[in-house]
Amino acid sequence: MANLVGIAKLDMVVNITEDANHYHLQIIFIMFTTIFRRFHLLIAVFLLAMPVASFADSSQRLIQMLDYIGVDYSPTVENGEVIDDVEYAEMQEFSGLLDGLIQGMPEGADKKPLLETARQIRDGIEQRVAGAQISELTQQLKIDLINIYNISVGPSKAPDDSGVQTLYESECSSCHGVLGYGDGPMASTQSIPPSDFHDMERQYTRSIYDLYNTISLGVDGTPMKAFGHLSDEQRWALAISVSRFSGTQEQREAGKSLWQQGNLRDFFQTLPNLTGMSYAKAEELGEDAGIDGKAVLAYLRSEPSILDVSDHAALDNSIAMLAVALKHADAGDHRAAYKAAVTAYLEGFELAEPSLVVIDKSLKSKVEKEMIAFRELAKVGDVEQLKSVHVGLIDLLNESKNIIDSNRMSPAAAFAGSFIILLREGVEAILVLAAILAALVKTGRREAVKYIHAGWVSAVVLGVATWWAAENLISISGASREVTEGVAALFAALILIYVGFWLHNASTSQRWKKFVEHKIDNAMESSTLWVLATVSFIAVYREMFETVLFYQAMWVQIDSADSQQGFLLGILGALVLLLILALLVMRVGARLPIKQFFQINAILLFLLAVVFTGQGIAAFQEAGMIASNMIEFPKVEILGIYPTMQTLGLQFFVLLLGAVLLSYQRRKS
Repeated sequence: MANLVGIAKLDMVVNITEDANHYHLQIIFIMFTTIFRRFHLLIAVFLLAMPVASFADSSQRLIQMLDYIGVDYSPTVENGEVIDDVEYAEMQEFSGLLDGLIQGMPEGADKKPLLETARQIRDGIEQRVAGAQISELTQQLKIDLINIYNISVGPSKAPDDSGVQTLYESECSSCHGVLGYGDGPMASTQSIPPSDFHDMERQYTRSIYDLYNTISLGVDGTPMKAFGHLSDEQRWALAISVSRFSGTQEQREAGKSLWQQGNLRDFFQTLPNLTGMSYAKAEELGEDAGIDGKAVLAYLRSEPSILDVSDHAALDNSIAMLAVALKHADAGDHRAAYKAAVTAYLEGFELAEPSLVVIDKSLKSKVEKEMIAFRELAKVGDVEQLKSVHVGLIDLLNESKNIIDSNRMSPAAAFAGSFIILLREGVEAILVLAAILAALVKTGRREAVKYIHAGWVSAVVLGVATWWAAENLISISGASREVTEGVAALFAALILIYVGFWLHNASTSQRWKKFVEHKIDNAMESSTLWVLATVSFIAVYREMFETVLFYQAMWVQIDSADSQQGFLLGILGALVLLLILALLVMRVGARLPIKQFFQINAILLFLLAVVFTGQGIAAFQEAGMIASNMIEFPKVEILGIYPTMQTLGLQFFVLLLGAVLLSYQRRKS
């Protein structure tokens, strides 16, 4: 998810009135209106910036050309002398096209470093430099393009490879041979020999993504045609299968051992990390870590599903990252140990949490508590105590794996899981929406209801878009997820504090009566509606954001039609219950006298601000950005109550602030 940064300086023109409260109210309204409009602008930019087919195609072709140059230049030159005139001329031609292809990429990025690397490739070929130098430059340019333009270089989940061998034999073996040595029946009839997939010299700089591009687009001027008639999943399955020929069984076994010890986990957190990695880059990473990086890559290419989002893989990742944290702590690098411990939670246990909480909530709470303790000990550097906590934590994680494995996602478990998640995440949002809608109806402002509906509907639509993006375009890291939730929760808390004070003020203010009855201040009216729309949007989207990511983690565990039906019925049941809750709040509000109604609503919004404050701080703690000093206190997640000094301390401050503001307003009235 993109961070909300760089909001421009506000230019405000305020008409000063005789009432100082009205003056400050206008400033706050205008500020929130500006933020909300900028926020929607960023959403629009996000949606417009999503990759389209033409961009994907052009970026694929550019990266394919770089791959072709990087692999095929080396055999054309030896010791500065051209040994294959035809191939060398082709390399000159292709390198001369790079500038134009880069210029054709979307604007908005700094293309100067890309063009400079392209120039070095072109000049290097003209000067007949060594093949290794051109290979290194093409690899660097590919990496820069992928990073700058956020090009997706992998599928969202590992493709089904159950029929890939049959597919390979029918589509590829006639040229490349059954075992991939380039010795198929048609090979001898071709002027350009098919690739030998076992040839490490040619496969050294090639990633799975490069192979996928070649399968998808073909290679002009060669017998290698485009396999556009195959589905995207089939092409990825073929690319992954073909990539395995270059590794040996010994490498894979060594890589498995290294992976289980937690090596290179930071560099292989998602499938695109794997499919975008070459042996050249893996070897470089391995050298930095003092291990055989090529072996790790060979193992992961043989087992790509290990990087899928699954409970078992998530808990395995936690165990491995805790081992990494302990290793760093032993070496005295407490900062790295803390970072690894945070990753063990965010990219491991938290992904399995939705399944575990349905089966054994108490075990989930124990693991969570011990992981926080481990993280804090890693930060302070108490290695002996850290080792002691580590032993117990590994036992708890293994127990979690066994419980989840023995309790597959049955229809009842799928129903309960989806029901509890949506109900838990939706209660606060429903209360906020119901309070605002009831206030508008109570004051006869039914025409303003459409703004509230526009806010929450936009949030739902963006939530669905987030799910789709997380499935197809991007991988939302644990840290990004928690920071987004934390920012949204604290921002919502600030707005609710303001709106609560405003509603309480409205219960006695003569200006409110004049405002409602005569609608004399159109600018104020517009700003008010934008603020309320902002509240409904933020309150719903922050819950949608977390809910869709939990559902994404649950969905991959569901392996039967009955369980899928249970999952969907759980969502429907929670929605019905939330709707009933909203109607009850609105009906009770309609029967109250207006003064008591606004006072109760104000208190409700202040209490929700306290809940959001706790949840926001907890999210930042889970992201490792705020310390977590545990104390003996009951944990009630739905109320945002977490047993840490930081969450409870700030919640107490918000409660105190609300009490002071309400007391001040009461005395003033």
